[in-house]
Parts: sequence; C-alpha cells; structure tokens
Amino acid sequence: MPDRQIEKLDVQRTTQPSEDHPGSSGFRGLMVEVQRDSYRRLSWIAGVLAGIGLLVFAAHFIVPAEHQEHVGIDVRGRAAMIVLSLVVFFTCRLRNLPPEWFPVMALVYEVAVGAILATEFLAWPTLGVAGDFLLGVPRTSLWVVFFANVVPLRPREHVIGALGATAFDVLWFFVGGSKAAASMTAPQAEQMWDRGLEMLPALVLAAVITVLLAFLSARRVYGLSRALSRARKVGAYELTDRLGKGGMGEVWRARHRMLARPAAIKLIRSDRTEGTSASDAEYYLERFQREVQATASLRSPHTIEIYDYGITPDRAFYYVMELLDGEDLDGLIKDHGPMPPARVVYILRQMCHSLAEAHQAGLVHRDIKPANVFLCRLGRDVDFVKVLDFGLVKKLKAMQEAHLTQVGTFAGTPAFGSPEAAAGRVNELGPASDVYSVGCVAYWLLTGETVFKATGAMEMLASHIRDEPVPPSERCELDLPEELDRVILRCLEKDPEARIGSADELDALLEELQLVYPWTTEEALAWWNLHRPEPGT
Repeated sequence: MPDRQIEKLDVQRTTQPSEDHPGSSGFRGLMVEVQRDSYRRLSWIAGVLAGIGLLVFAAHFIVPAEHQEHVGIDVRGRAAMIVLSLVVFFTCRLRNLPPEWFPVMALVYEVAVGAILATEFLAWPTLGVAGDFLLGVPRTSLWVVFFANVVPLRPREHVIGALGATAFDVLWFFVGGSKAAASMTAPQAEQMWDRGLEMLPALVLAAVITVLLAFLSARRVYGLSRALSRARKVGAYELTDRLGKGGMGEVWRARHRMLARPAAIKLIRSDRTEGTSASDAEYYLERFQREVQATASLRSPHTIEIYDYGITPDRAFYYVMELLDGEDLDGLIKDHGPMPPARVVYILRQMCHSLAEAHQAGLVHRDIKPANVFLCRLGRDVDFVKVLDFGLVKKLKAMQEAHLTQVGTFAGTPAFGSPEAAAGRVNELGPASDVYSVGCVAYWLLTGETVFKATGAMEMLASHIRDEPVPPSERCELDLPEELDRVILRCLEKDPEARIGSADELDALLEELQLVYPWTTEEALAWWNLHRPEPGT
C-alpha cells in the first residue's frame, strides 16, 4: 500500500449525478480525479497567459516606441489579461473546489480572454492596409481552438464559449470602425468602410470555422474524459478519486453502485509489471494476493478491514477496504510534532492488539512503520488505530519464505527494519522482528526522529545491525517516564532472544504504564476537535 493510504483525507461523500439529469453539469459526470485534473489544466493555462502577459507588458515600456510594431492589444487590455489570468490561476489552485464551479469559470475565462484578444480589431482602421491586416487568422480563433483541445467541457458548452469569444471579433470590428469614422471626413469614412467590409465575410467565415473546430475538438476531449471515468470501475465499485500511489500500486476512493458505504480500493496499476521479468511480475502479483488473503483472515478491529477482492478484466488485482478518516503516524508527526508519552502508550497498545492476532495466526507483518499505522476517527471513537499494508506479511514456513523473498535482498523499510531483517537472516524473522519495528515507531512518535540517522539505505541497515540506540529520553523534548524509556530500549535490543519477544508481552508492559500515565477520551477529543474537526462543526 502507498506510504499514506489517505493524505489529509476529507471523507465527505462524492456524488456523480448523471449527465442527462436536469440541471446537472456534464463535468460532474466525470470522476473526481478528472475533475481535479481539469482545474489543474485551467490553472496551467491561466498561469502561462499571465506570464506571457507580464513579459509583453514589460516589453511595452522597455522597447522604444518607434521600434514597437502594432500588437493589437492596448496597455489596458494587457493589464486586464494579466489580472484575470492571475485570479483564475490562484482560484484553481484552491483545494476542494466544487465541481459545478468549473464549467462556469472555464467559459467565463474563455470568453473574457477572447474579448481581450479581439481588441486587435479596434485598431484596424488606423493601419495602412486594412485588407492585409484582416487576412490573418484572428487570435481569438487560435485561442478558442486551443482551449477546446485542452479543457474537458461538454461540446455544447464549448460551442457557447466559442460563440461568445468569436462574437467579439465582429463586435470590435464595427466598434473600431465606427469610432474611427467619427473623426474622418465623409469620403474618408466611406473609403475605410468599403475596404473593411470587403473582408467582413472572411472574418465571419473564420468565426464559423472556429466554432465548428471547437465543437469537434470538445467531442474528442470530453469523450476521452468520459471514457476514462467509465473505465475506472472495479467490480461493483466506481473509482472516484486517487488517494495515493506507491511502488506496488494505487489507492482510490470508491463508491459501491448500490450501497451508500464509502470504501477505498487498492490495485496494482496495469503498468506495474510491464517491463519486468516474468519471475518479478509473478512475485509482485503473488505478494499482492498474500496481502489480501492475510489481511482478510484477521478480525482485530485495529487491522484494516477488507470488504472484497478480485481481478479486473485487464488482469489487475484489487481489493476493497474500509475508507478511513484520519492520518498516518508519519504525516501526523511531520505536521504536529512529537506526541506526549501517554498518547504514545495508548497508540502502541492498539498496534499490539492487531499484531498479536497476526502472530497467533503464524503471520509476521515485516513492514511496521509510521506510514502503515493510521490514526483515525471511527464513529464516535477517536485516536483509533488501524494497522495497514500486510503486503510483506509472511507465513512462518521456510519453504514459502525461500520462494517469496527472491526479489531484492531486503523487504521492508530500512529506518524501521529489525537487525535480523537488515542482515538478511530471514530464518530468524518472527514476532520479535515486528516488536523491534514497533519500538522504532514509538521512537518516532516521541522524538520526531528515526532511531538512527543515516544518509542512505545501506548505512541505515548497518546501523540497525551494529549501533546502539540513543535512549529516546535524551532526544525527547517532553519528560519521558523512565519505565517507557526502558521498554522502548528493550524493544530495540539487537538479539531477538534479549528483546521483548511478542506483541502480547509488550502490551502487558504498556498496560502497566497506562495505569500510571493514562490518555483520556477527553484529551483525545480535544486534540481532534482542534486539529481535525468534523465537517459542519
């Protein structure tokens, strides 16, 4: 599973009304990931236009007037373009923008930019040869066709935008001509209009062609986006929003087509095994199946719950799990700093509950780390721990282990791996290895630092094998009870025989500490209400 199952997850339910539903926007028919990508595209377009506008604006004041050629947009138009583009750029960068905003924002921006670009026609009567000027392709037409090829809106919406934008070409043509005629003699004005009106049919034809190209482009772009949304269906679930990705696969927010229950789906991307050898590909798929089977067999409330699993038509493996509201311990410490000892004890005990069941079933997790431990809100409970990613779990059978560890020399995360795992002594891996990793997680929670500091993976593995850890109390900003200091150091013993040998044994020691240093429900609620209040509170 990715290092974070859900990054700062907002668990508000995502709905996708039908494109044909009255009053609904076709944009809402697209999956959330496509919607967010559309905002990013519009942000990119606005940012580029703002940057170009600033350069042109600066050049207007730097280049001597006698060397400036007519560029068709006055200073006010350039300034308007820059301000408008910056507003759209920063608006699109905001998080969780409502889907219904996008079509309106995109169309308004398209028409507004078209109106600014069309101001070139305000200056046509002042040119020496009006016909030569009008023979070129209007800038508005180039803008509209480009916009339709990049922004996924329904074809009829792009037609509306194209009509609005290109209409300014004709409008400013007559406004510019009327303004110039007012300062001319009658014969001069008549001559000007004669020359200009000869080219008006070509201008109208350019607008018609532009609208047609925008419609055809929009059908292609929007059709691809719709196809992507339809393709993102796994079993009875529809993928709506990618929550994260890692080396082995991706995690998506999903919804059941008939049930209201939200879920998360983990799958191996279709390109995950491409370019790898047949043996490596078999390893990745077998590892994924092990994760599903091992996790689904566990019933601890502190182990991530599996709803369903299977294989997609394109041979991608997936499983459906509960959707969590919270944050993993890696991000939690990076965002909020080390935890008080009482809270750490409370969290460690829940981790032990999950691991004890796995160990009793003959399973070893082998990748316990802060990113695989999720602290969440579950119903009315807060600070509820869920242990994730049993992808490296192994049965305590040497024959199976010999086959399933053939890819790579170290399986796990170097900063949180046990000495026996770091040394490659796979036959010694057992419950005590997970206990060592729990000690590393406890160290992280109390100090905000890993047990050892290293510049690379090999140096980190070597430190676990040979170096003695500095007591967490010497690196902890808070007063750390001596008893907890000793428990963590016992977890970090190099020799598995000298280490706390099981999750149950560690839980018993932590239970004694919890009696002296309790973490109350009131304290937990206060933290959550301050840092992660429920929506609407």
